[in-house]
Amino acid sequence: MPDISSATYTPPGVYVSDASTPVVTPRSVSTNTVTIIGPALGFETLTEVLTVYSASPTSLSQRGVYASAVVGPPAIAAPVVRTLAGTLMVYGDDYTFEVVAGSGSASTAVTQIRRLSADEADLTKPSPNGLKDGDQVRITYGFTSAAYYEPTLYEDYDQIVAAYGPAMVSVAPTDITQSQVASAMTLASKIALENGAASVLCVPTNPAAGADFRAQLAAAYKKVEADYRAQLLVPLFVDGPYDAHTPTNVANLLSDVNLHCETAAADGFGRIAFTGTATAYDNATGHDQLALQQNSKRLVLAYPNRLLAFNSAVNASTEVDGFYLAAAMAGRLARNPVARGLSRQPVSSFSGLPAPVYQQMTRTFKNNLSRSGVCVAEINQANQLVVRHGLSTQMQSILTQEISLTRIGDTLLQMVQSGMENSGLIGEPITPEMTTNVKGSLIGLLEQAVADAVIVSYANVQVRQLSADPSIIEATFSYKPAIPMNYVVIKFAVDLNTGDTTAEEPQEAA
Repeated sequence: MPDISSATYTPPGVYVSDASTPVVTPRSVSTNTVTIIGPALGFETLTEVLTVYSASPTSLSQRGVYASAVVGPPAIAAPVVRTLAGTLMVYGDDYTFEVVAGSGSASTAVTQIRRLSADEADLTKPSPNGLKDGDQVRITYGFTSAAYYEPTLYEDYDQIVAAYGPAMVSVAPTDITQSQVASAMTLASKIALENGAASVLCVPTNPAAGADFRAQLAAAYKKVEADYRAQLLVPLFVDGPYDAHTPTNVANLLSDVNLHCETAAADGFGRIAFTGTATAYDNATGHDQLALQQNSKRLVLAYPNRLLAFNSAVNASTEVDGFYLAAAMAGRLARNPVARGLSRQPVSSFSGLPAPVYQQMTRTFKNNLSRSGVCVAEINQANQLVVRHGLSTQMQSILTQEISLTRIGDTLLQMVQSGMENSGLIGEPITPEMTTNVKGSLIGLLEQAVADAVIVSYANVQVRQLSADPSIIEATFSYKPAIPMNYVVIKFAVDLNTGDTTAEEPQEAA
């Protein structure tokens, strides 16, 4: 556009220029998903109706079928085959299975069912229990697909149960101290959803990924290291062969997930891990010391590690581990606006605390945990389980200790990252207007962050082209997050002055 002013001469005419800047549509950032990482049932169960023949076997619809019983863990029943009338068919007499690809119950194996004849010399004859060519059977079997151990997003709890099994046992164990949790993955997902998460990203640990549980967790973390959905992680430190009840092993597990979060954040994938210990944790090293050892704004250590959850199937409460409390906290945070932390937020799904735990939680005991960076849940005066103070394990300053401030920074980073990538500016020739275009795009994203209440305000947006490398456009800005109000100080005094005074009349001498 020419400079039409009195300072220079411009001949009369029509002058047209394109003054538009790139229109940037910020992509939504997933802030209401909780990622659950831990052991699952290990197989799914399916019932389907198939037509069987003796000369040509019929393929089952799923791969990775367990054609025979597995002792386990996990224990997997052999397939059950019945006629539509309900008559039980016998393996080896009425039918057989043939694996035509892969081997055994490998996830790529294709399994087929073939009808058997009472006389193999004459395949047209019925089986010993009357199964004929062209008959339909109802078959129930377990299988593990190739995608079973891959990250899967769920919004429906029933689908989670179908994939990973029921959360609780349906028959009370004879030993009252035995856990009633049937599937850690299902129970943690259920609790996260009940506390407000819109969806859960389930990442089952694969026994084939390593010799011990620590290696299996590490392999699962790797699957989500570049996944923007994995902002709130809940690793399930289930006690088992790895001995997740000893301080040394728990410290190893905490360090592993903390390293994962720090590495992912450095690569632009901000995340926070919510952790808890097993009910059997021996407390030789207290939770306060565990928190001090980790000292990370990306790690939350929930306490207590023993809570009560109601199992409706047996009409009784059972003790559950601290990592289920971590799932509840993550679910509650996922429900909240980005700038809202966890302080004084209620968490549900639990029926209370065991009496010894409740009696131990004095004010002095809880203060010691909190000042060390432990995120404590307590019973308030309304008999609700609430988060005392939404803290990370790094207590050096308010910027690191407050979960909400870390979450705000992560969300803003992802909004700017995805928005600028979506602007279409990368690869464009640098014209004199390019710095203005970049600044306009950035301001648009920051305005959206203010509108979404991610940040309060922003300032000092500066854009320049670097002289050392002119292909680089550098932009800087500052922002103001919403600081949580943690304290209200009210002072009052007692006033004994009633405000009523009476003057006595002087008495005259008689």
